[in-house]
Amino acid sequence: MRQELCDEVRILQERFDGAIRRWIDGYAEGGGRIHCGRGCSACCSLTVNCTFTEAVRAADAISDLQAAAVAEHVARLRQLLPRARDLTDWLRLHRREAGYCPLLGRDGDCGAYAVRPFSCRALLATRESRWCGADFSELSSEEKRGFVESLDRSVVAFPMHYVAATRDLGEELEQRSALALMARFSFSLYGSFPVLVHLEREHRLSDLLPQGADAVRHLLEREGLFHPFLAAIHD
Repeated sequence: MRQELCDEVRILQERFDGAIRRWIDGYAEGGGRIHCGRGCSACCSLTVNCTFTEAVRAADAISDLQAAAVAEHVARLRQLLPRARDLTDWLRLHRREAGYCPLLGRDGDCGAYAVRPFSCRALLATRESRWCGADFSELSSEEKRGFVESLDRSVVAFPMHYVAATRDLGEELEQRSALALMARFSFSLYGSFPVLVHLEREHRLSDLLPQGADAVRHLLEREGLFHPFLAAIHD
């Protein structure tokens, strides 16, 4: 059943990639431009969430060296968590102090590109990469106004510069992945991509799924990772 779930996600991701390519081609024909490219990694400092099945597929694909980097990253997240008073705090702390995605290579390339989650695949920038790494709280009013006025509101998830259509499709496919887990185990698991990859890689969390939500919750609590910002159970 584990392999069946991963195969289902793989097929959805491959279909999603095709849909994205078609969307980009259509946008380009109308004069639009997507600024994402190889080595463009400013967005890799953002929080990345996914369904558990997406994380299992990635955990199976990464190397031992990558798994060790993931474990170090998760340890930093665990240390940062008590300082976050709310989600806004958490997002700011994550970006400023957690560091980039542990699967990002030294050359700026994704070290798990083929198995990256929907949330990564869906993020298409209509503005230059510097805006993907910008801290808008530090920008002047004039800079903010210039950015907002430059956006194509027919395409973006305003007030951000990321494409709305691919984001929405990614969320829809995430939901399908979660529902597949729910149908088999009566609960689903969603959270931080590195955290879920770590739990599968180091603790084989997927083996606990048939034992039910309580068994999964016990492991998350034992590891200090049972938190809405890190890993959440939906039943």
